[in-house]
Amino acid sequence: MEGSLGAWRKVGVIFLIVGGILNMFFGIVTFIWTPFDVLMNERLKMVPGLPPFDWWKTPPDEVFLRVYVFNVTNGPQFLNGTDEKLKFEEIGPFVFLEKLQHDNVTFNDNSTMTYTATRTAIFRPELTNVDLNATLILPNLAVLGISSYLENSPFFAKIGFKFLLRRLDSKPFTNITVYNYFWNYTDPLLHTARKLAPFLVPVSNMGILNRIYSDFRDEVTVYIGPQNGRRFFNMDRFHGSPRFGYWSDERCDAVQGATEGVSYPQFLTRNDSLLYFRKTICRITPIYYVGDVVKEGMDAFRFELPDDIYDRYEDPEGDCFAGEYSEPLPSGLSDLSPCYYGFPIAASNPHFLYGDPSLIDNIEGMKPERSKHISFAEVEPTTGVPMESCARSQSNLVLTKLTGLPRSIEKFSGLVLPMFWAEYHQMSLPPYIYYLIYFTVMILPDLQAWMSVLMLIGGGGMLTAGTISVVRARRSKPLASYNSLDLGPSTSSSDC
Repeated sequence: MEGSLGAWRKVGVIFLIVGGILNMFFGIVTFIWTPFDVLMNERLKMVPGLPPFDWWKTPPDEVFLRVYVFNVTNGPQFLNGTDEKLKFEEIGPFVFLEKLQHDNVTFNDNSTMTYTATRTAIFRPELTNVDLNATLILPNLAVLGISSYLENSPFFAKIGFKFLLRRLDSKPFTNITVYNYFWNYTDPLLHTARKLAPFLVPVSNMGILNRIYSDFRDEVTVYIGPQNGRRFFNMDRFHGSPRFGYWSDERCDAVQGATEGVSYPQFLTRNDSLLYFRKTICRITPIYYVGDVVKEGMDAFRFELPDDIYDRYEDPEGDCFAGEYSEPLPSGLSDLSPCYYGFPIAASNPHFLYGDPSLIDNIEGMKPERSKHISFAEVEPTTGVPMESCARSQSNLVLTKLTGLPRSIEKFSGLVLPMFWAEYHQMSLPPYIYYLIYFTVMILPDLQAWMSVLMLIGGGGMLTAGTISVVRARRSKPLASYNSLDLGPSTSSSDC
């Protein structure tokens, strides 16, 4: 019994000493390499199976696409000369869930990661208050687009086009359902023109969402790893190239340093600017810090698209977004034609917000409003995770000087007609990501200091208790040994 008790005491002493040493060791280590730093570095490694990687690979259903189309309310009056200006009415929103998936992930030796990003749009009828089968009156993209495309074509080409218009009875306006406008926009002129001149009409379906999502698969290479914290998830390659592939001028075509908006670099400062990549607007756009906000109990930086992002500017090397037209596009427009088979389309802010006054003066129905039509991202600066972001842009049909064509078409000469505008809105984070970020940013920095102090104090206490036990055991050992000596049989004084 006493032997067992002694063995347990030895085990307890060893536990106190070893535990004390380990606690003090980890207390010192966590002061030097904090749990916060370790967690942030592990996130940069994008390790499969951990929350940052899994959340990125299959992002939650948090991005909604809202599309607004512009219905023409006075088409006949405009054509017969009763009204001098076209009148438009905004219809929508039509709400879709944009599903993003990342596949074919490859980790490269140079601290980059290559993957395929695929986007699809899923209609959400419960969030839409307009019927997809509703009929709209819209500018005929086939008739007017080809007319504008033929601006500098020879006279005989225009004669042939006029013949096609008469034979097919194609009009500058079309009655079309919203669904067909989105997904199945066809016209007899498209089919005939494509047979005669494939270079002029490379596709027969001009549905606006069909063109965007029919092949929305992109191979992207981004920077990862602890050494790339300040450029984490910035793009290095797009389809294997450091360039976008649409603009001859490298200044306007480079993609390096841009991001898809799923994540930004860590430890952002108020002096940072972010480069946002969105293929649908055919360019990289910078967003700049404008102020601090509080999102769900955490501080965030708000970045906004600058008001003059679509302005024309004077540059000796030229303005690549002015378009190759007889006259440069007015301020407020950015050429999209290289991304859409040369078709005369330009991007702008919704309702021509901050555009040249002529864009609004030549038509009616535009109601630009900053709070509804600007683009922004509100980013938690420590992790670089966007808490909320909203990218808004409008697509417009650019009509050049139309000459040598039917009078009903020449009436559109010089106009820029709004087609639709879209809003990509990431509204919030999934709960498990939010709580992980909240713990990392708001709790862990303070908690880790207390943890380190408690480990040092606890380790010191355990080591002290173990040391005292050893000292006491050593002091009591001689007395115990003396008391245990065998002195032989006892004698009395009478035996002497």
